[in-house]
Amino acid sequence: MYLKSLTLKGFKSFADRAQMTFEPGLTVIVGPNGSGKSNVSDAILWVLGEQSAKQLRGQAMEDVIFSGSSARKPVGVAEVTLVLDNSDHVLPVDFNEVAITRRMYRSGESEYLINSSPCRLMDIQDILHDSGLGKDTHSIISQGKLDAILQSRPEERRSLIEEAAGISKHKRRKERALRKIKSMDEHLTRARDINREISRQLKPLERQVDRARKYKDLSSRATELTQVLAVDELRQLQAQWADLESSSRESAAALELARYRLGEKERELEKLQVMLEEKGLFVGDLGEQRRHMQDIVGRIGSDMRLLEEKGRNMVARLSEMRGTLSGSEHQRRRTVEELSDINRQLDEERATATVAAEDVAALEPAADELHARRIELGEVITALTREQREVQRTSDGAALELVKVKETLSNAELEDDMYARRLEQVDDEADELRASLAHRRDRADELVAELDDARTARQEAKDALDAAIAALADLREKEAQAREKLADVRSELSGLRKVDASLSDSSPLAARVVSNHPESIAGRLGDVIEAPVELEPLVEQLLAGDIDALVCMDGDALSRAASFALGQKDASGEALLLARDVAVSDRYQGVAGYRLVERLRVRAGYASAVAALLGHVYVVDSLEDALSAPVVPGVLYVTPDGARVRDGGVVRLGATSGGAAGSLERKRRIRELEGFEPDLLAVFDHAVERVGEATEAIEEARTVEGNAAGTISRLEGEHASLLSEIGRMEHSLSVKLGERANLAKRREEAAVAVRDAQPRVDELTTVRDDSLARLDELSRQIDEAQDDLERVRRDDAEAGSKLADAKVRLARANERVKSLSARAPELERRLEGIDRRIRGTEQSARSLEVLRLRVDPLHDRYQALSERAMDWAARLRDRASLEEADSASLKRTIEDAKSEVSRAKVEVDLATAAVNEAKVSRGKLEVQVEAAVRAITADGTTVLEEALQLPAPDDRAAAERELNDLVRQINNLGPVNQVAMEEYETLKTRADYIARQLEDLEGARKALTKITAAIDRKMRTSFLTTFEKVDENFREVFGMLFPGGQAYLEMTDPEHPAETGIEVVAQPRGKRITKMMLMSGGEKSLTALALLFAVYRTRTVPFYVLDEVEAALDDSNLSKLIGAIDYLRTSTQLLVISHQRRTMEDADVLYGVSMQADGVSRVVSQKLDRETGKVVNA
Repeated sequence: MYLKSLTLKGFKSFADRAQMTFEPGLTVIVGPNGSGKSNVSDAILWVLGEQSAKQLRGQAMEDVIFSGSSARKPVGVAEVTLVLDNSDHVLPVDFNEVAITRRMYRSGESEYLINSSPCRLMDIQDILHDSGLGKDTHSIISQGKLDAILQSRPEERRSLIEEAAGISKHKRRKERALRKIKSMDEHLTRARDINREISRQLKPLERQVDRARKYKDLSSRATELTQVLAVDELRQLQAQWADLESSSRESAAALELARYRLGEKERELEKLQVMLEEKGLFVGDLGEQRRHMQDIVGRIGSDMRLLEEKGRNMVARLSEMRGTLSGSEHQRRRTVEELSDINRQLDEERATATVAAEDVAALEPAADELHARRIELGEVITALTREQREVQRTSDGAALELVKVKETLSNAELEDDMYARRLEQVDDEADELRASLAHRRDRADELVAELDDARTARQEAKDALDAAIAALADLREKEAQAREKLADVRSELSGLRKVDASLSDSSPLAARVVSNHPESIAGRLGDVIEAPVELEPLVEQLLAGDIDALVCMDGDALSRAASFALGQKDASGEALLLARDVAVSDRYQGVAGYRLVERLRVRAGYASAVAALLGHVYVVDSLEDALSAPVVPGVLYVTPDGARVRDGGVVRLGATSGGAAGSLERKRRIRELEGFEPDLLAVFDHAVERVGEATEAIEEARTVEGNAAGTISRLEGEHASLLSEIGRMEHSLSVKLGERANLAKRREEAAVAVRDAQPRVDELTTVRDDSLARLDELSRQIDEAQDDLERVRRDDAEAGSKLADAKVRLARANERVKSLSARAPELERRLEGIDRRIRGTEQSARSLEVLRLRVDPLHDRYQALSERAMDWAARLRDRASLEEADSASLKRTIEDAKSEVSRAKVEVDLATAAVNEAKVSRGKLEVQVEAAVRAITADGTTVLEEALQLPAPDDRAAAERELNDLVRQINNLGPVNQVAMEEYETLKTRADYIARQLEDLEGARKALTKITAAIDRKMRTSFLTTFEKVDENFREVFGMLFPGGQAYLEMTDPEHPAETGIEVVAQPRGKRITKMMLMSGGEKSLTALALLFAVYRTRTVPFYVLDEVEAALDDSNLSKLIGAIDYLRTSTQLLVISHQRRTMEDADVLYGVSMQADGVSRVVSQKLDRETGKVVNA
């Protein structure tokens, strides 16, 4: 494969279409500085997909489009087409030629084409990825890139080895695999989140399913009872319906009678109102006539004033018309003078036009003759130029074909040897492929057996995981119950404590004592007493507000607290203080019942304080016992029901209101809850611990399952990879066999081409020489024709200038005549208009004078009409007054009739209310009947007629109680999800599907991870092998370019080849250079070229482009470089952009690039003789 041609159009300085055809070997592109040579290498780089404008020596990508010059306009599109010869099918497409095209429009849009078919940049990269060509390869060395190789960091220099190793395709495979892994990780995260959410939703759904089943059973029984009760109620409603129908008919008859009476009254009222309306119309008509007469009087007066105003206006208009007549006569005189002047100018311009027309007629024949001669010479030159191009094309074609035939002859033996060696190599590779195929097929069978064992182990691990998950669910439910109980206890305990604290602080004075003397207060009385449950209300009743009494530490503390309390005058409430060691009397003698304090449990150290308040209280069985008990001073007898007796006859009954009620019970409940809390906390901690253990068991089971799944994925991935590799190897074997047949065929074709080549050489040489002779003759004829054409152009230009001047004078005179001719009729029309205006004004003045004389008699006639109208208006006013008096009497009669109608309406309203009440009652019955029917048929399956056959309930009240109980149970169930079972099944199915998806995704991810690891291993092996080859070639090439010198490559991190950089160590003979930057410019260039040529030798690509790489070399080093180039040209195609004569002499084809004054680059080709270095055709 080689570069066959390059076509540029609109690219940078190549505004016109420029095509360069290439052959295998060395092609050198030359030209002066700024002519556009380097744009050729930029064009190749651009068409291969370069996206950086900086790499193309521009600021923006639009800079590649020809931007215009002083003589040329900008173009709108840049296009480059690169044609590759693919007859050996190195590129994976079924074409012998592959044309890659890239276009870019000034609007910013771009497109790529392969063989004229639109494609993507990715498609081009996929085709070229194994060929070594591309925008990121070192096959194109642009200006400055040579120095960048040595100045780059070691990590950047690593790309040279990777390019030679051909691992770019492996990198792309790895990047695609990593992108897939990243995408899978995102899918796995989403799937796991969904799975957790579904699992969280399944728990409450299971409880909802149980509730729904219970609801269904209760609802079924409730529906049955509802139907029985509804049928019984429906029978009762039917009886009520019959009674209501009878009363409704009576109310309707009464309503009809009342409406009849109302109609009679309304008709009588209507007659009276009609009479009143007629009377009103007559009165209104009289008023309208009176107003009309008044309007007439007003209009007569207005008309009289208008006649007076018109008379004054007529006098003013007569004066105005006389002034207008005077102005029109003056304007007429000026228009007559202007028309006379225009006629004079018109005669002068016509004479000028006549003279100019005679000049044009005299000059036109000579100008036409010169123009015809100029066209004739142009056609002759065009014909000669066309023939010259045809002859040049024939010459170039003959020369090009001659070079091809000579190349065929010189390379025949080399091709034969090359094909023979390649056939032997293909046979060896085919044998190796057959052996590898047999080994891999055996391994594939082994993997199938291992997969079966791994799947069995995974199923066992999955069963264990399911059992662990079920156990965890049960433990979580127990944990939730324990948490709920603990929360209930803590909530109740907190509430009771808050209530107790708020009641204890109900006295602001007591609260202030506690806050200011906390060291003096031992506690509150209610906190140190525990009474039996049956005595709690009695103790609370006896102590009342004293239950929150403050117990002081001792007598001194009591004194301090009391003194402080006495000083708090602004504090409300009261406070009871008592010392903890207060002295109390012992048991009283001869007292009935038992002492209350003996039945109480009192905190140690507080017995005296409690006895001080309750020590004198004794409990007896009843009020009679209390009244008959011995009277002991200071003793208070109480009964269990709260009666209090003292001194034998003072009895206090009933309970006092206050905060003490329920205080002991509340404190007892607080103590009980405080005792429950540690036990519940221990239960909850144990449940949490069990849940943790179960979770660990699940994680362990998942780990086992994951390991099994990983093994399966690994084996499946290995099996799939192995099958894929087997397929690839089978395809490779088929390709090898096809290649062998193709090589044998090409070897035979090469032999035939050699036999046929020599006669064609002689024929082509004759054609080329004849064409060159004809080209010289045509060039001479074209030069002579060009001289004649230049002379005719000068004469034609002079005659044309004189003719143009005469035509301009003629056109200007004609235009002036035309303008004046148009002006004269216009003035004549204006004069006629002025005459018409004068005549019209005179006629109007005469008419206005006649009208003024007619206006005066009309004024007297209008005065007589005004007096008659005023008399008639007075008579109409008197008649209207009489009619209005009759209307007032009729209105009083109508008011009496309206009163009777109102009374009739009241009777109708009462009857209507009775009917409406009956309708409302019937509507209520209808609603009740409908409710009963709905209750009977609510289940959608019961038929009403069948339900009416049900027997009446034996005990309706018992049935209603049972129904109410069922409704209560249903209500206690709370909201019931009727579709819980369907939702549960749907959610469970989805959970299973997500689990399978998770399993598949995890397996695929592990397989991709294995693939990336395999790619890394392959890239590592290829990199190390290629590094050794490049290093070996670098040593050899450097020794050739620097005789006696030494150079080698070394890795900066040999332990990690995947990230290592590449250092270049070079020592020219006789020098000790420690740093590359200390070399001279020529030495650095040769060292960089040595490294590049070492890479080129390791992996040959179809062609290389070198842009002025030898610019810094002297003659001696240039000779060494040309020797290295001669070595490369035997195996690949080279395009060198150069200024060096030695390089040009070594070229097979020489292209020259020049730039004319219009700023556009053009190319011309020369074929050179390899032996003499001379041009053999042009």
